[in-house]
Amino acid sequence: MKLLSALLLSLIAIVASARAAPPEKPNLTIAVGGKATLYYLPLTLAERLGYFRDEGLEVEVLDFPGGAKALQALIGGSADIVSGGFEHTLQMQAKGQKVQAFVLQGNAALALGLAKGKFATYAGPQDLKGRKIGVTAPGSSTHTFLNHLLASAKLRPEDVSVIGVGTGATAVAAGRSGQLDAIANVEPAVAMLEKSGDLRVVHETFSEPGTRAVYGGPVPSACLYAKQSFIQGNPNTVQALTNAMVKALRWLRKASADDVIKVIPPEYTFGDRAVYAAVLERLRNVYSPDGTFTAEGVERSYRTTAASDAAVRDAGAAIKLEESWTNAFVGKVPR
Repeated sequence: MKLLSALLLSLIAIVASARAAPPEKPNLTIAVGGKATLYYLPLTLAERLGYFRDEGLEVEVLDFPGGAKALQALIGGSADIVSGGFEHTLQMQAKGQKVQAFVLQGNAALALGLAKGKFATYAGPQDLKGRKIGVTAPGSSTHTFLNHLLASAKLRPEDVSVIGVGTGATAVAAGRSGQLDAIANVEPAVAMLEKSGDLRVVHETFSEPGTRAVYGGPVPSACLYAKQSFIQGNPNTVQALTNAMVKALRWLRKASADDVIKVIPPEYTFGDRAVYAAVLERLRNVYSPDGTFTAEGVERSYRTTAASDAAVRDAGAAIKLEESWTNAFVGKVPR
């Protein structure tokens, strides 16, 4: 009993310490590529539900057309943190930049669809050769996803023409413009284009079968990441961010679609609450329950990224997977 009591007191002390430690940098800037997308819904929930403020943080979210632009903001110094694709940590390592992910929002939830009237038949990614394909932004997760599909058919990234179309309304407009043959994007833009008949999805990572077909299993994607130097220099700040994000993930697990729609800005639904609610239910299993990464998922991300990214592939042993992510902060989140 004495040993058990001591362990309980120790645990209480650790939890209290995690809660009490003031953030070193209470005013933060987070860059994101498509804040209104369901891809980064946990970030929006943490902000709208006041969880960042509860942790002593004042967070400004900078919204960009795609994850590559958000990454540029981090590297350029205009953002402290990125809400973006995990594979960017690997791509930055290949360029000698030490960037680390510290809380997972969800696994890859991407889709590639064919534009209305552009394909008489479609047998697989090999049929994309020579086509004009929209992505959120060149270098973003949707672009990496496209490159992976091309590589699976022994095609190179330069075998297609890539056009940045952003997310949300701009992506929907691009999908209906008649200028693209296909589009790789995220929700709710994909569902909106499907509903209007302007897009037919042929590859997706929303479902378990779709994810297995594309990647062989779940791949970590939406997460918060920062320069390792920032994480090491501001551990209390990173812990506060992690606490807020995990709290949002826990809230999302129990929330109904109506609960979510009441919290997000009205414009995020594009005027179609029913489609938004249906898409949210489709993505339920994509969101992380607790913010943790798995070594298996990280390894799978590395393999798929290296298959289509020559810089990552050529870096070889120079890329230290164990330095691209950490569960240290998630492990200290109060229960």
